[in-house]
Amino acid sequence: MRRVAVVCAVAVLLSGCGAGSSGQPTSSSAPVGDDGVIEPTGQVGLPSGIVVSKDNFSDRTKGLLVYDITTGNLLATAVAPGEASVSRREAFDETMHRLAYTSDCELQVATLNGGTYVPSGRWKPPQAFGKARQCFDTPTFDDDGRLRASVGATASEPGRVMSVDPAKPDEAPRDEGAGSVRQEKKLRLAGVNKSDVRVYVRGGTVTSLIVTGVKPGGDVLSGDFWYDCKTPVDTVTFLCTSSLDASRQYYGGVALAMVDVSAGTVRVKQVAPATEASRPTVLPAPDRKRVAINDSTGWYTTSLDGASSPARQPLSDQRNLGDILFWA
Repeated sequence: MRRVAVVCAVAVLLSGCGAGSSGQPTSSSAPVGDDGVIEPTGQVGLPSGIVVSKDNFSDRTKGLLVYDITTGNLLATAVAPGEASVSRREAFDETMHRLAYTSDCELQVATLNGGTYVPSGRWKPPQAFGKARQCFDTPTFDDDGRLRASVGATASEPGRVMSVDPAKPDEAPRDEGAGSVRQEKKLRLAGVNKSDVRVYVRGGTVTSLIVTGVKPGGDVLSGDFWYDCKTPVDTVTFLCTSSLDASRQYYGGVALAMVDVSAGTVRVKQVAPATEASRPTVLPAPDRKRVAINDSTGWYTTSLDGASSPARQPLSDQRNLGDILFWA
C-alpha cells in the first residue's frame, strides 16, 4: 500500500489522482525548460517504473526520469547531485524519497524536496581502523530503515560496516562489525558435465557469477556457452545474458541462474529465447515475477519463470532515454 500511495502522490502533480483512479498515472505533464531539459516533478517519492538518468554537465546535476513501460509515458522526473552514483537501486530508500552516496570519502544523504534531491545528512568516516585514509563506500538502504556502508582504505579490504539513521543526521555512525572481501568460489552446473561456474561472494552474500560450459553432446568449438550473471533477483538468483551469437546461447538470450553454494551447484534455465540482437539490458520488476528486457530492437517484458514469450512494450517508441538504471 505504501508504493500505491507514493504513485498517487506523484500522479497528483502530473495529471491528478481523483476518485476512481487506478493509482497509476497515464500521462505526463512534466514541463520542459527552454534548454530542453525536463524540469523536476517528484515531491514525496518517485513512482514505480523504468528509471533512467541523464547528466546535465552545465549545472553538475543528474536528471532522473521514470517511465511507464506499458504505455511509454513519462511518469515523473527529479534532479540529483552530480556527484551522486544513482546506478544502484539499493542507494535509494523504498520509495526513492532518499538517496545515499559518497563524496570525498564522506557518506551523504539527499532527500527529495520539490523535485530535487537536497542534501540532508553528512557523516565523516571514522579514522581509527587503519593508518591510511578511511572512506565510506557502497551505501545501501536496508529493510530496517537504516543506511549501511563499508568503511576502509580501499574497496578490496574488508574494513568495517557502519550504519546511520538517515532521519537523524546529528547521530554518529554505529559500528556494525567487521566487513568482508569478495571471494571467488568454483561451482558446477547441475546436469552439465563440462562446466565451470565462478561465483563471487562477499561475506555470506552472492554478488555475481559467470557461467561457462559446453552443451551436452557438443564440442568446445561449436557447443561452448558463456553467461554473465550480475543482476540479482534475490540473494541466490541472478539474471544472465550472453555476448555470444544465438547458436551458442544454450540457455537463451536471457537466463536465470539459481545458486546453491552449500551443494556446490548452479541451475540455469531460459527466460527469453536466443537472439542475434546485441546483449540486452535486463531489469527485474519490483514484484520479482517479471523482467524487462531492452535490446537493440526495443523493450519487452516476460515472466521470470520463462513460461511466456517476451511481449514488446510501448516504451520501445521512446528514443534517447538516457542511461538505463533499474525498474523501481
